[in-house]
Amino acid sequence: MRRTERAEKTRIPANSVGNARFGSLPFRSRFVGSDRGPRKRTHVDLAFWATFFTLHALLYLPVVLMDREDGSVLPTFQLAGIPLDQVWNQIFVWRREPDLLRFNSEIVLFVTFWAFWPRLRKRGIRFAFVLAYVLFFLYYLYEGATFTFFSLEPVFYTQLRMATEGFSFFLENARVTTAFVAGTVLLIIGGAALVARLARFTLPDVGPSLSTRAILGMLAGIVVTQSIFIPDRIFRPEMVFSSMAAKLVRNVSESRRMYESVKQTESLNLRHAYDYSQYSLAKQPPIYIIFSESYGTVLYKRTDWWVAYKALTQRLDAELAAAGWHVASARSLAPTWGGGSWMSYTSALFGLRVSSDPQYYALLDRYQNEEYPDLGRFLKDQGYRYYRLTALSMGLPQSQWEKYVSFYGVDRWLQYEDLNFVGPEYGWGPAPPDQYALNFARETMRQETDGPYLFFTITQNSHYPWTPQPELVQSWRLLNRPGPAPPPSTELIEHSERRLNYWNAIEYQLEMLTDFILTEPDDEAIFVIVGDHQPPRVSRREDGWDTPMHIIAKNGPFVASFEEFGFKSGLAVWESEPSFRHEGFYSLFVRQLLAAFGEGEELPPYLSGGVPIYKQPSAPEPPPH
Repeated sequence: MRRTERAEKTRIPANSVGNARFGSLPFRSRFVGSDRGPRKRTHVDLAFWATFFTLHALLYLPVVLMDREDGSVLPTFQLAGIPLDQVWNQIFVWRREPDLLRFNSEIVLFVTFWAFWPRLRKRGIRFAFVLAYVLFFLYYLYEGATFTFFSLEPVFYTQLRMATEGFSFFLENARVTTAFVAGTVLLIIGGAALVARLARFTLPDVGPSLSTRAILGMLAGIVVTQSIFIPDRIFRPEMVFSSMAAKLVRNVSESRRMYESVKQTESLNLRHAYDYSQYSLAKQPPIYIIFSESYGTVLYKRTDWWVAYKALTQRLDAELAAAGWHVASARSLAPTWGGGSWMSYTSALFGLRVSSDPQYYALLDRYQNEEYPDLGRFLKDQGYRYYRLTALSMGLPQSQWEKYVSFYGVDRWLQYEDLNFVGPEYGWGPAPPDQYALNFARETMRQETDGPYLFFTITQNSHYPWTPQPELVQSWRLLNRPGPAPPPSTELIEHSERRLNYWNAIEYQLEMLTDFILTEPDDEAIFVIVGDHQPPRVSRREDGWDTPMHIIAKNGPFVASFEEFGFKSGLAVWESEPSFRHEGFYSLFVRQLLAAFGEGEELPPYLSGGVPIYKQPSAPEPPPH
């Protein structure tokens, strides 16, 4: 009797057969088997692959959008007439140009485990996947920005000070609104929600088909093989399969190395190399050192720019020569790429290769109570008054300005408030037209001192985003009139328009600087025009790190003396290779000044590489083709 009752209690009603088949069987039976039907399984596989590729493409979308010179949605392959191993290399190993058909090794392995191991398929694990993906995306965004804008690999220690200082400066001066902050937060939340939605298809409750699992197994095999045989490259963004774990290990390792290098910088004695106390100038011509923002040799490396640049420099050369000015030019390797102007001009003025923010700030902090014998202090010892100009309307706290004044040893630092400017402002900052700022500074210097002066500035109107540009006028005072503000720039433009904006900015710079030189009242004046770095967004990493450097004066023998060190006559230098480095400028310029205007002492040495501080990091070479 008890058996009969027990059997009755466990009997399944006839109308519950479907529930028994699909709802009451063990976990694994719900995911594996053919009772779902081939059409259902096909839909699952199609949704899986669509979201699998979408999630990977989203990781690489930022760098493709930022790197408009190289980036493309789909890769291009050179397959005709090349060996099979090179075909494999292009498709599955290494592609220099960014594209969306790439994979993250950890995501590939995780999805493969999900497909092969049903017990992994839990809601909490899917949530962890979404959280990890958002963190991955932020890192890929950070990596893409450092490669695209600065041609540097991400190193936390290197970029942390720059990010914190720059972000606080941005917040203080960019008038960030509550709506902007709220929109950013909503964008992040919306992105996470989108990833969570896509993850339901990439990590389905129903296991994928045998063919899908086979392809996933092949992809996982590639990941494991590359991790074993080329572990020193899988952190690189050029890899088709790149590993987040390898990226973090590399980043932490380079951060530790950079930290130790900066600590060594703080303990080195850098003063002895530039001890020019025994030298003196019998004649002190006025000296202008002007860094032109984003003036890079990429201008030589695009056909359209090269044609226009060649015609422009030939015309400006003729104008300078007709007025008695001589020009010598070289291609000089800058220590930065795409940004970090302060490191570039500090390298030139101090005779050191300053190529990272931690190094720069270590020097800035160290040489507050102790004077560094840079070019400015050498010339001050020779009777010069040292002027600098910063025309940006966005300001810094007075304590910060005082720190910079102490570091560079400036006698008078002209700032925006000193320019008495009431006209429209332009571009980054924003700032007055460079034509007005430079001429106002020159007039101020000539009114304030009868003696020699050193003038240093970096131009502003050719700073990214290169628009809007002021008009070059016959009299610079005409620019100081109230008027409507120019329309703000926007990122929502075609890349061809961005390239045109860059050319317009450089054309304005060179014409403005030429006009500034031609209107110089002192025939003894010396001008040094230097590019700080390659422009971001419109140049490529293979364009190199070199920028033009021009020495301009009416003293022909002085200008010609630089040709011994690789300089060429005229503004054009596209027919030569980089023969100079920014950090070599200080020692060479002092040497040539003493040769032309000194009192006959033995000349100091030319330190082509400046004073070495620490060994620069070297990125691994790409796999052989």
